[in-house]
Amino acid sequence: MKRLAILLLMLCATSAIAQRYPTKPIRMVVAFPPGGSTDLAARALGEKLAAALGQPIVVDNKPGASGNIGAEFVARSAADGYTLLMAATSFATSPAFFPKLGWDPVKDFAPVSLVATVPIIVVVHPAVAATTPAELVAHSKANPGKLNMASPGAATLTRLAGEMFKQAAGLDWVTVHYKGGPPAVQDLLAGNAHVMFANISDVINLVKSGRLRALAVTTATRSAVAPELPTLGETALPGFAVSTWQAVVAPAGTPREIVQRLNAEIVKAMALPEMKTRFLSFGTDAATGTPEELGRFLADEVAKIGGIARDTGAKVD
Repeated sequence: MKRLAILLLMLCATSAIAQRYPTKPIRMVVAFPPGGSTDLAARALGEKLAAALGQPIVVDNKPGASGNIGAEFVARSAADGYTLLMAATSFATSPAFFPKLGWDPVKDFAPVSLVATVPIIVVVHPAVAATTPAELVAHSKANPGKLNMASPGAATLTRLAGEMFKQAAGLDWVTVHYKGGPPAVQDLLAGNAHVMFANISDVINLVKSGRLRALAVTTATRSAVAPELPTLGETALPGFAVSTWQAVVAPAGTPREIVQRLNAEIVKAMALPEMKTRFLSFGTDAATGTPEELGRFLADEVAKIGGIARDTGAKVD
């Protein structure tokens, strides 16, 4: 009976804390440098959450190690709702590439809400004789070993998407890794690389200006960011579907009432037309969902990406 009484007191205390939440500023960690689409998403969402919750949302950039530094920091933070992570796809790719990872994306975090999906776009240098995915396949097969695929990093989903396409189409491309999207794009612009699978937010302005040519997106359906572009599934490889994403997670053990409060406010914010428009300007499609849906999604992503890495032989050198 004494144990039961103590447990009930603890539950009542937790419920009372959740009802008062938040009573101080909330830190939202971004595991990447300022200015990228994940950072922009965190700041845009943070503004709306701050207004709804009555407390500042402080965006804290903790870049490094493919997003692992920021993720581990949040995993080890107090599970009180005052430290959140704006997670990106590297959150799910890391287990496939870093066997000694100090955190687990499923076990060490409480899912809160999906925030956005980020289309991956297939772009080529204008000198490449291809205006469609089918033409890219034909050109590549006519020039085996002569095309370089720019990769923004060995442990990125954009790289894996390119490896999947290369393997499925039977292409002989040379994969060249760079330290991030910007240097990869610069070498593509210079003609040192010929093709790239990139986050659409990194290259859409270059496509619009004619400095790069876009062939398709890798999402299951066409993206609102560039609705004129076909999907790889409808043009070259039926069933091909890969996209990056952004989501809010908290440390495992965060009270359910706090998770539900955060989820409710995020869903309200992301439903606003102004937020949908703003996220489109970042090159992302606004999205939401329940904590349970995000939990299943993350588990599926970790399993799927691990399978892709094994099937393509992709690894961090």
